[in-house]
Amino acid sequence: MKRLAWKELDAAARAATLQRPAQAPVEAAARRATVKRLIAQVRADGDATLRALTRRYDGCELDALEVTAEEFAAAAAQVAPELRAAIAEARERIARFHAAGAPAPVRVETAPGVICERVLRPLRRVGLY
Repeated sequence: MKRLAWKELDAAARAATLQRPAQAPVEAAARRATVKRLIAQVRADGDATLRALTRRYDGCELDALEVTAEEFAAAAAQVAPELRAAIAEARERIARFHAAGAPAPVRVETAPGVICERVLRPLRRVGLY
């Protein structure tokens, strides 16, 4: 893992570190169109499309689409302790930053007996590819 000491970088090095690879407008538009088509397929056909895409892009057949607790534990056991510690530290810093800027629940009585509320609920499950 490449580590950078942000406070030791000058302005040019910081800018270079944050630089994203350039994409030609045509490539970006084509990529967006492909992603939209794939999302539409998944919405229409669900797990069957996810399995087909996994075969196509990853070259494997999955028994299940969810990662089990045992699989997570086995994967975690393969990560070096120093890397696990670095990941845990990064997680804590990221969580602290986002918690500081998180919107707070709001409850307002806008008229006698009329309560308007903003309730924040976490997502239970998320699928990532």
